[in-house]
Amino acid sequence: MSGNALASVQWQEILAEMVEGLAQQDFYARFSGGCEFLSGYQSTLVVWLSTSHRPIHLYDDLPEEFAAETKTAWFEGAYLLDPFVGLFENKAPNGLYRLQDIAPDNFFDSEYYRSYYLQTGLTDEVGLLINLDNDHAILLSLGNRESVPADVAQLTDLQTALPVLSQLCRRQQSAGDGQINFSAPLDRAFRNFGKDHLSKRECEVVQLILKGHSNKSIAQLLGI
Repeated sequence: MSGNALASVQWQEILAEMVEGLAQQDFYARFSGGCEFLSGYQSTLVVWLSTSHRPIHLYDDLPEEFAAETKTAWFEGAYLLDPFVGLFENKAPNGLYRLQDIAPDNFFDSEYYRSYYLQTGLTDEVGLLINLDNDHAILLSLGNRESVPADVAQLTDLQTALPVLSQLCRRQQSAGDGQINFSAPLDRAFRNFGKDHLSKRECEVVQLILKGHSNKSIAQLLGI
C-alpha cells in the first residue's frame, strides 16, 4: 500500500469510524488505527501535552512485553528527555517528525538512549504533533519494531492527511471540559536541577547533556 491509501475504500471507512467516534471513549483507538493504516507503523502512544502539567495518557496499543518496561518510566520522568516532547516545548509547528531527523547529534550515545530508549524495542519512530493552542498539543508516537524501514510513500500519505487529523483531534479535545490541570513537580525538578550548586549556564549545559547533545551541539545552541 502506498500513494493511493487516501483514496482507498478502507481509508474512507476508517475515516468515517473516526468521525463517528468523536466524543467517545474509543476515539483515540480509532484515530490510532487510521494513522497506523496510513503509515505502516505497528504501535501507537497518544498523549496530551501541556505547559502546565505532565503528559496525560490518552491511548496506546504498545506490545505488552515492551509496555511493562517503558510506559510507566516515560510518564514518571523519561518524557523530560524525549525529543518529541522537546518539539512541543520549542513551539514546533504541526507536522510529522522522524526521530532520526530531530534527535540531538549525540542522542544515540546518550544515557537516555542506553538506559531507556533501547528498552522500547523500537527500530524507527515518528511523531505526529498536533498543536491545540499555544499551551496544549496532542502527540502521537508511531513505532516500528521491524528491521524493514518505513515506506516513504506511506509517510507522505500520513503527512497529507494531517489537516484532517488535526481537526479531528481539536474537535475531540473540545468535546470535554478541557480543565485538567495537574501539578508538574518533575518538570520543575528538571529545570531547577543543580541550581543550588551550579550557575544558570552550567544548569543549561547539564540539561542539554542529559537530552543527548554533544559538546559541539551545546556550543551551537548556547552560542559559545
